[in-house]
Amino acid sequence: MRQPMFVSAIGVCALLAACSDTAASKPDAGAASADGGADVATFDTGTELRIPVPESGRVFVKLAPPAIVTSPGDPTTSADWDLAFEGFEVFTNSGASGSGKGAGFGPLDAVTFVADTAPQVPFLTTDKAGGAFLGWNAYDASTHALFSRFHVYGVREGARLWKVQILTYYGQRDGAAVSALYKIRYAELTPSGSGATQELGDIDGTAGGREAPPTVPSECLDLGSGARMMLTPDAARASAAWHLCFRRDSITVNGEMGGPRGVAAVDLDDERTPSETVTAVMVKTAEGERASFDAAVAASFEGKVFRGDRIVSAFGTRWIDAAKSPLAPESAAWLVLDATGNQKFLLGFTSFEGPTTKSPGTVVVRVKPVKG
Repeated sequence: MRQPMFVSAIGVCALLAACSDTAASKPDAGAASADGGADVATFDTGTELRIPVPESGRVFVKLAPPAIVTSPGDPTTSADWDLAFEGFEVFTNSGASGSGKGAGFGPLDAVTFVADTAPQVPFLTTDKAGGAFLGWNAYDASTHALFSRFHVYGVREGARLWKVQILTYYGQRDGAAVSALYKIRYAELTPSGSGATQELGDIDGTAGGREAPPTVPSECLDLGSGARMMLTPDAARASAAWHLCFRRDSITVNGEMGGPRGVAAVDLDDERTPSETVTAVMVKTAEGERASFDAAVAASFEGKVFRGDRIVSAFGTRWIDAAKSPLAPESAAWLVLDATGNQKFLLGFTSFEGPTTKSPGTVVVRVKPVKG
């Protein structure tokens, strides 16, 4: 059985108004330039901004007009900045990063930058705690649907280790397809083998839908006992009763910023992500990917870096084309909402000047306000 496919944004969002909040795909973007950066001919409108990113500390940016903010005051409460750059991370003034109403979406096809109207996207992402599961899905822009990559994840708490695979994001309620009703498979691993594989469905990550307030709970899971509980994000961050929480398209780990239990996770197949196309991911099935799950043993995770959740934004590492040498930005467009929540912008990163192992150097970006 192939992963479910939905024909329009309305076809997904109207089901429960519970479209996802993060795009983890890397759709084909515009052509790269000869020097390995973006196709600068595509990004020849808007205003150019040059952002020197230090190897330590943050630099803050305002988008209207595009400028470096030299004195943002307290960035956690200030609305005087829209984006922040730190190392290879880009943050929006929202959620876990700031008190603003900013957000972002991408990567989009580079040609999107040519338009003067904001592209139709199913959601805008605010900054949040996230970790190993951030890239669990691929986003199909033509159908606005999410498809599991079927990566195998390791979830560790002390000496205990589980392997986890996300099977689907879509379930059924009253005969209708509903987004954010997860199905997963998991098993505990020991040095001598694997426990029984369990498949668990209808894990309720709907959280009341895309427009629902954060006071609406979603479902969390204890992998050891199988206990399931409904928790708000605030309650989850204070609770040691769970390993994984599911909220719309986000899967949270109960460690570091995610919660107090000390749980950490790793994507065993993370190296595959840059080369995975949406088309290839869409045809994968739970049955066909069972073999990769079964093949993962405790030794598979030796030497892997496990971590809890930290602040992540819509950009993640997807704005960088790590395959280029020297390092270069992905040839793609990004939709960004400013800190006021009122103005949308298209961004096109054109080059990195003087990148190092700790910083992209000076980031050259084109910024353009758009309607809609």
